[in-house]
Amino acid sequence: MIFESEKITQYNHDWYQAVDDFIHTACEEGSAGTYTKQKLDLDNLDPLSSLWLSVVNNTVVSISYAQRSFITGTPESIRKCRYHILKNYRRGRFGFKMMKHQIAWAKSNGFKHYYWTHDVKDHAINQLFQHKKTYSLGDNDNQYFRDPDFLKLTLEKQMVFRDTPKSDMIQFVYSYYIDPAYKWQPTKSVINFSHQGRIDDVSKVIG
Repeated sequence: MIFESEKITQYNHDWYQAVDDFIHTACEEGSAGTYTKQKLDLDNLDPLSSLWLSVVNNTVVSISYAQRSFITGTPESIRKCRYHILKNYRRGRFGFKMMKHQIAWAKSNGFKHYYWTHDVKDHAINQLFQHKKTYSLGDNDNQYFRDPDFLKLTLEKQMVFRDTPKSDMIQFVYSYYIDPAYKWQPTKSVINFSHQGRIDDVSKVIG
């Protein structure tokens, strides 16, 4: 779905209040843990990462952070995180739209690798990202799954992502290799585990 007066833009301080308002609403919708000051401080964003906004009629309806991946010990890599779409705009497919801009930005800024993670328990979204299904809502939705950048997202089958040892949430990793010769070798926040894109019992991964 495309909304009237829709645009994707990179954050600057002019958007501060609009993004702060968005974060307040996103927290009310269940994303409070995503937008703590420790995880996303608008006053102290990494100057070599980039925050992206989806704007409809001058209202921020979705954001995601293209963040240098210090969490995996590979700051030459970009992690897509802090992603939320307000409930009234979920058909906007803003995650895919922002991804296009983020990959282009990462390329132009010398990054070698871009990745997106999804909870292994979310079978529906993982089927989409593993290119095993599309939406059933018509061609306008399915165009995103034919996009060349989306088709280049590849499931990492020898690892899963775990952002903290305190969490029991395990995520699949989907990589886009900006530099095809780059060998991504994360040293933190991943567990070496062989899989084929489905894990029904996370206790087999984390013990």
